[in-house]
Amino acid sequence: MTIKSKMTTDNILQLPIDILVNIFKLLNIKDLHNVMLTCKLLKDLIKNDNTIWRHLSRDKLIIGYSDKRRPNDLWYNRCRTSQNWCNGYYRIKLVIKHYTNYMPWLTFHNSEILLVSVGSELQCYPTNRKGTPNCREALWKVEVPKIPRHDVRTNDISRFIIKNDIIACGNRDGCLAVYKLNNTRKRPCLQYHVQDCHKKGAVEVSAVEVIDGRNQTIVVTGSSNSSDLQFYGLKKESDNITYICKGNDKNLFNISLYETAGTKCMALNSTSDKLAIGLTGNSRPILLDVNNPRVLMAADATKNRKEAVRDIQWHNDNTLLYVTHAGNLHLLDIRSHELVYHTWDPFRAAFYCVKSDGQCAVVAGSAEYSRCVLFDTRKQIHHTQMFFTQKKASPVYSLDFDPYQLITAIDRGVSVLDFNINTSLEEPKDYSQVFH
Repeated sequence: MTIKSKMTTDNILQLPIDILVNIFKLLNIKDLHNVMLTCKLLKDLIKNDNTIWRHLSRDKLIIGYSDKRRPNDLWYNRCRTSQNWCNGYYRIKLVIKHYTNYMPWLTFHNSEILLVSVGSELQCYPTNRKGTPNCREALWKVEVPKIPRHDVRTNDISRFIIKNDIIACGNRDGCLAVYKLNNTRKRPCLQYHVQDCHKKGAVEVSAVEVIDGRNQTIVVTGSSNSSDLQFYGLKKESDNITYICKGNDKNLFNISLYETAGTKCMALNSTSDKLAIGLTGNSRPILLDVNNPRVLMAADATKNRKEAVRDIQWHNDNTLLYVTHAGNLHLLDIRSHELVYHTWDPFRAAFYCVKSDGQCAVVAGSAEYSRCVLFDTRKQIHHTQMFFTQKKASPVYSLDFDPYQLITAIDRGVSVLDFNINTSLEEPKDYSQVFH
């Protein structure tokens, strides 16, 4: 028996790799793991051959990169961590904690640095060798300029965006701060402080977007309390001088939206020619042509004072993803102006933020219990999994993710959910069947 078994093993190892790969494609994941336990050579072959895992995962939800990058990580690792996402295997770590309530915004830029707004301060943190944010010590911190107001408003950052070497911050005191970031590991330089953006500074800047040109940067701002959309033309200066100006001085033009509607959020497409705008007082976004300012897609029939599009982004070149105050999540085809996907929060709570990997995975941040919901856009209605990111009743104000982690910001901290773990050491937190 020993000789026969040895001969059989030898014959298998002597087969061409292409034939072995085709054989392994016929096995299920459990059988593949058993084969990997038999021999180091077969384990390395199965683990490093992406075609096997692409074939096995064609009907499964595989978490991608929200910033559209396609790094050379193994599909075996992507499949393993994606299964952890769907089954509720993760480890929670609180990386930033403070004792004042804020409404923070964050972005995990290129999965390399974590940018977080904490009040009026923008903080930047590096990643460790595993690619997880290391928030023990910030790379840099900057505080946006402040101007005195005769009301209770602060100069907290409402939202910010980073694009190429530009960081634009929309502030609650009605101003815009634009920074030049030459090196992500070094403190950026404040280039422009644009004051009184909407209604002479009487309302906050609640949405901001950047159109980065060759010689000029156009920054678009909107306010939830103003129907005007402002376009500012800012020259790219090579010096480190800060230019302080009024909104009217740098205003290229403005577009008036619906009379009773303000701008809650906005997103520019990958070709920088279409701007999607989420409105207050409406359950659907509108679409603008940036090159020839005009409305490409209106939302006259869905006006509702109790509604608002809270967050919006481009799922792909032809599809908009957005969430509403009523707890709805929609995918809208801009070619047909029809909804191609519709679902809602399992608890029927409002959604505050949303992020997509541009493929099938969508994560939305809820208004209660620090909760995030994972959806598969191939499956109508039901959610795939829910994650309680902290033991707080706060909304999730902002989030970002890649295949290995989910980063969320609530009123008093930022947490990281690590899915790149050994499942034998963790108990599952499975809420996939709740409210199905």
